[in-house]
Amino acid sequence: MSLKSFPSEIITFLLVLAIAGAGLVFYATTKFNETGPLEDAIYFSIEKGANMGEITNSLHEEGIIDSKLFFQIGTYLESKQNQLNFGFFEIPQNASMAAVLSIITKPGHDLHKYSIKLIISGKGTLVRVSERAPVEGSYTELYSANHDGELPSDIQSILENDFPFLISATVIEGLTSWQIVNSLKDAPFFAGNIEGIPPEGSLAPNTYLIEYPTDRTEFLNRLVSNQTRILQEEWNNRPANTQLKSPDEVLILASIIEKETGLIKEKALVSSVFSNRLDKRMLLQTDPTLIYGLTEGKGYLGRGLRQSELEKDTPYNTYLHPGLPPTPISNPSRLSIHAALHPEDSDYLFFVANGKGGHAFAKSYSEHRKNVQAWRAMNN
Repeated sequence: MSLKSFPSEIITFLLVLAIAGAGLVFYATTKFNETGPLEDAIYFSIEKGANMGEITNSLHEEGIIDSKLFFQIGTYLESKQNQLNFGFFEIPQNASMAAVLSIITKPGHDLHKYSIKLIISGKGTLVRVSERAPVEGSYTELYSANHDGELPSDIQSILENDFPFLISATVIEGLTSWQIVNSLKDAPFFAGNIEGIPPEGSLAPNTYLIEYPTDRTEFLNRLVSNQTRILQEEWNNRPANTQLKSPDEVLILASIIEKETGLIKEKALVSSVFSNRLDKRMLLQTDPTLIYGLTEGKGYLGRGLRQSELEKDTPYNTYLHPGLPPTPISNPSRLSIHAALHPEDSDYLFFVANGKGGHAFAKSYSEHRKNVQAWRAMNN
């Protein structure tokens, strides 16, 4: 049938309708790409199973788009109506509807509005909660305090809202197993009881991402598994000339190094002192082992050593007993384990604190006495 067979009125109407439709599409496309109304970047979440209408309504209610109709038209024009994803998204300031559609048709990013950090120090657990600014990525600290058994209601509510949060637990290097367990018993965001204390040195200090809640025993098992793996890897890559006879001896020496210095650059030097002393069959004469024998790894001594304690006969008194103590005295980091197996090549036999956060090393006792006197002078 030719166009001539239609009445002129119908032809005119169809032409007007076509022009109007084209105009609407052009206008909708223009609006779809215009700067959006959002004044500040925000997070936007889409629940699994949400349909096109529900997502459009949420976008409009959050002030992300100013027209539900034009957003839907633009979505259909780009054939993305079946590509909308669930997840957690960052919507930048003044994002156009086209930009918003591009963001929510990509898989949800691994984003977290809140960061919760637990620092297990042996003297309890420090809780730090920060809020992440969308898009910009900077963090604002909302809360920082030692846990005393109860979290503020606004911090507790973070666990119950729809925004995802990231929890990490940091176990500080050099803690004893008792100290770790004792702190973990009262740590928030964990669940379950702990039966027994893992062997000294068997827990790998590090920062671990955890779920909420995390079972305390499972967390300890994770630390044990990591330390076992680390120790075996370092032992497998040991130098041929190491004087340490077993992974157990490595762990013992590493635990002493961990207590003697927190400076990464010093670990191999401290290791060399103990290696040289062992090679010369000298007493190790290290205070941390002596203190461990007095406290049994429970708590902190909190004061200087007394002369009577220097003479107290425990298996950990390296002023009296030659060689390594019978067990580790702390839970060492991988860096200390590596240092135990890779001491620096030196002739040092002594070291003492230098008053600047590090140590002064000496090859002879006379040189060491001068270093001790200098340290005492700084502290008088």
